[in-house]
Amino acid sequence: MARDVSPTVSRRRLAAELRRLREDAHLTGGQVAKALGWSTSKISRIENAQVGAQKDDVATLVSHYGVSEEWRDLLLELSRESEEKGWWEDYADVLSESYSTYIGLEAGASELVTWQGLVVPGLLQTAAYARATMRTTSLFLPALPGKAARLVHVRMRRQRLLDEDPPLRFTALIDEAILRRRFGTAETMQQQLRHILKIAEFPHVVIRVLPLHVNHPSLPSSFVLLKFPERERLGRLHGDVLYLENALDATFEEGEETTYGFDMFFQQMVEESLSPEESLALIAEEARLADPGGNDS
Repeated sequence: MARDVSPTVSRRRLAAELRRLREDAHLTGGQVAKALGWSTSKISRIENAQVGAQKDDVATLVSHYGVSEEWRDLLLELSRESEEKGWWEDYADVLSESYSTYIGLEAGASELVTWQGLVVPGLLQTAAYARATMRTTSLFLPALPGKAARLVHVRMRRQRLLDEDPPLRFTALIDEAILRRRFGTAETMQQQLRHILKIAEFPHVVIRVLPLHVNHPSLPSSFVLLKFPERERLGRLHGDVLYLENALDATFEEGEETTYGFDMFFQQMVEESLSPEESLALIAEEARLADPGGNDS
């Protein structure tokens, strides 16, 4: 299945390019707004990707900045892509703004690395395991059954990224305790562990386990680092994005110093982890030991 372009990434790149063109022209947002008869807030919203830049507005801006025809065509193409509807928009009734943004960024990423210290990463979860984690967290953040079911659908839909063309390159580093921390029944856990082994067969997926006996760094319980592809004439579509999430909030960090620092932290953790082969052997052993008895509660 061919991968769709992410309107979120295209909108953000377009916003950054329009801001760069204005700054290169040594113009303020107010000056551009006055010249075009727009409000300053409209310029600000476009340049901060708070709204998608309509094709006519982009054409007006690039004409005002005097860009080449080739560059004009590139920006108009980004505008067209940014107006596409992402599949996740059909779930706007259950998605927070931050989660919706994350899904849009993930949909346009070429590579994702994640550290998870509490639960199996979402891209590796079975539906049963996902439902079980939502039942557990609902003790603190109540979720109606209908909402939980739609959130599970979202999680399963996200996983198509691993089977599209080109596929998302995915590296997951998980804490050993996750293999034994039970969500749902023992059968749910056994199926979850077997599912990880199945997904690990993809050549673009790497699963590593950080064993309990090594020193664990002082890092958040989880984080995701998103990396983006190159496009002809545009270079990298977007800079790296760090996504930090907890039970109550989620934040995005895009500064190069922060994203680079977390990337280095991740590489250090990888050096402390088991090899992919050792990790999968451990997961297989935990799946073998899991008791398939018991009922969902």
